[in-house]
Amino acid sequence: MTGFSKFSFLRRVRIHDGECGAVARALHHTVRIFSSPAAIEKVSIATNERKVMSKKTFFKRIAITAIASLGFGMLSVAPSSATVTAHTLSIDSATDAISTVDSATAVLTHQFVNLGGNEAALMDSVIIRAIVTSSNASNAGNLYFQVIDSYTSAGNDATTGNSPRYLAVGATDTLTTSDQSRGTGTFSPANFDNTTGRNAIRIMHSTADRAIGSSIRLTLANIQVAGTYTVSVYTQTSAGGAAVVSATPSVTWTITATGADKTSTAASTVTLRNDQNACAVAAAGGTAEASDSSILTAATGSASDVTPEATACVRLKNATSTAEESITVSVSGEAYVATSATARPTSTTGSKSLTIAAPSGLATVFFFSTGTAGTATATFSTVGGLALGSKTMTFHGDVAKLAVTTSIYKVARTAAGDWTGASAATPAFTVTATDSGGRAVTGLTVTTVSSDTTVLAGGNTCLDNPSGYTVDGVYSCPVTSATSSVSGAKATLTVRTVDPAVTTSTAYLTTTYEMSLGGAIASEVITLDKTSYEPGEVMKVTVTAKDASGNPVYDGLGGRTLSANKALGGTLTMSVYLGGVSNSEIRSSTNPNTVLNTRAVFAPAASGSFILSGLGGDALATPISVTGKVGDDAATAAASAATDAALEAIDAANAATDAANLAAEAADAATVAAEEARDAADAATAAVEALATEVATLMAALKAQITTLANTVAKIAKKVKA
Repeated sequence: MTGFSKFSFLRRVRIHDGECGAVARALHHTVRIFSSPAAIEKVSIATNERKVMSKKTFFKRIAITAIASLGFGMLSVAPSSATVTAHTLSIDSATDAISTVDSATAVLTHQFVNLGGNEAALMDSVIIRAIVTSSNASNAGNLYFQVIDSYTSAGNDATTGNSPRYLAVGATDTLTTSDQSRGTGTFSPANFDNTTGRNAIRIMHSTADRAIGSSIRLTLANIQVAGTYTVSVYTQTSAGGAAVVSATPSVTWTITATGADKTSTAASTVTLRNDQNACAVAAAGGTAEASDSSILTAATGSASDVTPEATACVRLKNATSTAEESITVSVSGEAYVATSATARPTSTTGSKSLTIAAPSGLATVFFFSTGTAGTATATFSTVGGLALGSKTMTFHGDVAKLAVTTSIYKVARTAAGDWTGASAATPAFTVTATDSGGRAVTGLTVTTVSSDTTVLAGGNTCLDNPSGYTVDGVYSCPVTSATSSVSGAKATLTVRTVDPAVTTSTAYLTTTYEMSLGGAIASEVITLDKTSYEPGEVMKVTVTAKDASGNPVYDGLGGRTLSANKALGGTLTMSVYLGGVSNSEIRSSTNPNTVLNTRAVFAPAASGSFILSGLGGDALATPISVTGKVGDDAATAAASAATDAALEAIDAANAATDAANLAAEAADAATVAAEEARDAADAATAAVEALATEVATLMAALKAQITTLANTVAKIAKKVKA
C-alpha cells in the first residue's frame, strides 16, 4: 500500500501566474497525498488464468479525503510547469503459469494526479507500455490492453468531465465519445479489445487536478512454444502536452508456459464420407463428425477416374485441446489408401497402409477401389496405440440380377394419371439390382414397361436415391395409371435394365410386378376382432372400404378418424388402406405393409357395451359405427367364486358351532347326573361303613360273650369231673 508523500516548501514562496499575477504566501505548508492501490483478485476469463477486477473494491479506492487535501493545500502552491504526480502502478500477480493453448492475463492498477489539463493540447498524460523482454521462442505471443474499470476524484459517471480519457498510442489512433470509460465500470472501445493487439495506452483528463485511477487487463496470447516469458510494463509521462519522458512506476510479469497435452483420447473421431471435399469443407467450418455416409460404389480401375470412392475425416482430440499424434491407416480388401486425390493408385503404385504426420487439425484420408468387386475395411489408430475405429466400404461389379424386394402398394388409383398414392418418394414397390456376388449395384437406369397401357402406363424410371433414401442399389418404382382406366382392371409391369453381359444386342435383365386398380371410397364397414373383450384387453379395429364397383379402394388412402363412447386404452389411429383394408395397428410410414406394433389400442376398463364411430370417407361422409362388449374378466369370476365358497364355508362353520353348543349342553347335563350319582354313592358308602362298624361292634360283643360262656362251661366241667 502506497504510503504518505510529503511535500515541503520554503516558509515564503512567491508564485507568479502568467494570467492572474497572484501572489501566495504560506508558512510551513504540508500536503499529504494518499493513494491506495487496488487489490484485485485474479479469476479465469477466457482461459484458466484470466482475471476480472471487483468493481466494488475498485471504486472504494477513491480517496476523497486525499483529493480534498490536494484541493485545499497543494493547489495554492502549484509549480509553474504542469506535471504528473502521485504516480503508481501495480500488478495483481507477478507470476502466472499456463498451457501453450491458453492465454495469460493480469490486472494492472494505475493511479496518478494530473496538475495540468485546461486545454486539450496541454493535458498532462501517462502512457503505459508493455513488451515481452525475454522468451525462448521466436513467436513470443501478442500483448493486449483492455480497460475494465476507472475513476476520477470528481466522480465516475458517463459525463466527459467525470471520466478519464483513453487513447490508443499510434499515428492513426483517434478518440471518440465512445472511447471514454463509464460510471458503471464497463469499458470496451474497439481500440482496446483483444482483437486489435494494442500494447500501449495513453491516459489523460481534460480537467486539471484530478486523481485518475484505471484497472487494465493485460493479456499475453498466442504463445506457441513452452517456456518462460518476461513482460515488462513501464510508464512514460507527458507534462502539458510536451514530449514523453520515462517515469518511475513499472512492473514485471513472468509467465511460465508448459506444453499442452497432445495425446489423443477416445474422444477422437473418424467419419467416412462419399465426398472427396467433405473434410476440406469441415476444416473451413462445415460438419465432419456427422454419421458415416453409405459407401457402396462401383469397382473402377480407370486411370482417368481420379475421384476417390471414399474419404475419411480424422479429428484427434483430448479433454483439454486438439491432440496431435501421427495416424496410421491400414486397409484390407479391395481398396488402396492415399493422402492425395490427384491420381488413381494402381497395383504397382497403390498402398495398403500409410502414416500421417501429426496433424494440427482435421486429417483427410482417401480410398480408391482396386478395380475388383468386393469389400474393404480401413483401420485407424494413432502411433501411440489408440484404436480410432474401422470403416467398411463395398465395391460392386456389373449388374447380374433384378428382383422385387419390397411390395408397398398393389392397388393403383383408377383414371388418376400421376398416381398420388405412390410417387418416386413413396414408391409402389422397390427393386434391388445385384452383381454376381450378391452385392447391390448402384448407378443403373431402371425403367418399367406395362403389359396393358390402358391400365398402367409404362416408361416410369425407378430411382436409386429419391428424397429420403440413400444410394444403396435399391430402386424405388412409382406407378402411373392410365387416364381411362377402370376399377378392377389389372396389368403387369416389367422392370428392366440393360444387361452388361450381352454386348452384341440390346438385352435386358428383368423382373415383374402385378397391380390392379381401385376407385374412391363408396362404402365402409367397421369390424372388431372379437365379440367380447375382457376389461383392458388388446383390440384390433378394422375398416373395410369398397369403391362404387365393389372393388377394394386404391392403396394409400388415409384411414378414418374414430372415437369411442367409453375411454379406451392406448391410441386409436387407423392406418392407410391396403387392399381396401385399414386397421388400428401401428405401421411403418415408408412401407405400410410393415407392422410396428399390434398392441396399439385396448378395450375399456368398465364392463358392458361400448361404441366406436366416425364419419365415412365417401362423398356423403356417411356415419359408420360398431358396438363391442366388455365382460367380466377371469379375475372377477374367480373373485366371485371365491366369495361364494367363503359364504358356504361360513354357513358350515355356523352349523358346526350350533352342534358344538348342543354337545356342550348334553355334556353339562351328564356332568350334573354324574355328580348326583356320585353323591348317592357316597351316601351309600357311608351307610355301609356305619353298618359294618355296628356289626363289628356286635361281633366283638358276641365274641366276648362266647368267651365268657366258654370259660363258664369249662369251670362247670371242671367242677363236674371233680
